[in-house]
Amino acid sequence: MAASADKRYLILSTILHVAVLIVLIAGYDFTAPLPVLENTNKNDVISAVVLGDSPKSKMLPQKVTPPPARQIVKEEPTPPEAAPQLKNTVKIQKEVLALKAAQKKKVAEQKALAEKKRRELFANDLLADMKTTNEKQKKKKQKELTSHFEKTLREQAEKSLRQQLLNEEIKLQGTQSRQAQGVVDKYKALILQAISEHWIVPTQANKKLYCELMIRVAPGGVVLDVQIIKSSGDPSLDSSARAAVLKSSPLPVPADGAAFEAFRRFVLKVKPENILGPDGGLSV
Repeated sequence: MAASADKRYLILSTILHVAVLIVLIAGYDFTAPLPVLENTNKNDVISAVVLGDSPKSKMLPQKVTPPPARQIVKEEPTPPEAAPQLKNTVKIQKEVLALKAAQKKKVAEQKALAEKKRRELFANDLLADMKTTNEKQKKKKQKELTSHFEKTLREQAEKSLRQQLLNEEIKLQGTQSRQAQGVVDKYKALILQAISEHWIVPTQANKKLYCELMIRVAPGGVVLDVQIIKSSGDPSLDSSARAAVLKSSPLPVPADGAAFEAFRRFVLKVKPENILGPDGGLSV
C-alpha cells in the first residue's frame, strides 16, 4: 500500500509540473526582443536552481508524509460457489489424516504382534530349556537315588552276610566250646582219677582244705612242672598233692593237637574231701 501511495504522489506531482509549464508557456511574450548581454564575466553568472516540490529537493522544507495506517484486512466470506470445493478439500484432508492414523495404528499393531510373538518364542524357549534342565536333574537325581539304593542294598546285604557269618561263627564257637568243654570234662575226670590213685593224704590233715596247682604238660601227658599257686595253709597237704600229680605222669590228655592246647598248662584245684567225688575241682 505504501508503494501505491508513492505512485499516486508521483503522478500528482507530474501533473502539477505540466500545468505550471503550460501556464508559463501561455504567458510568455514571444514578440519581445531577446536581451543581449555583453562583456559578461563568466564568474558573474549566477547559477539558479528551479525550486519545486520534488521529494528530493533540499531547499524547501519537505512535507512529512505520515506512515500509512495499518489496515485491518477482514476475511471476506467464502463465496457460495467455493463452499463445495472447500468441503471436498476438508474431506480429503480428513480422509488423508484418517488413512495416516490407520496406517500408524496398523504399524503399531504389527509391532505389538511381532513383540508378542517374540515374547512367546522366548517363553517357549525358556520353558523348553527349563523342561530339559528339569529332566536332566530328574534323571540325575533318579540315577543318584538308584545308585544310593543299590549301595544301601549292598551294604545291607554285606551287613546281613557279616552278621550271618558272625552268628555262624558264634554258633560254631559255641559248638566247639561245648565240644571242648565236653572234652575238658571228660579228661578232667580221667586226670582226677589218676591223681586220686597216687595221692596219699596225711592222716592229721584237714580234709576240707584245698590247694591250687599250676601244671604244665607235654604232648602225650608227660608232666613237665607242678607249682603251688595257692596254698591250703597246711604244707604237708600241699606237698602230698604235688607229689600225687608227679606220680600220675603221664596224665591222660587228648591226642588231638587242638584239644590238647587246653591241657598244655592248666590250674588244678585239689581237695582231699572230694578228690574221689564227681566234683573234683579241676580248673583250666
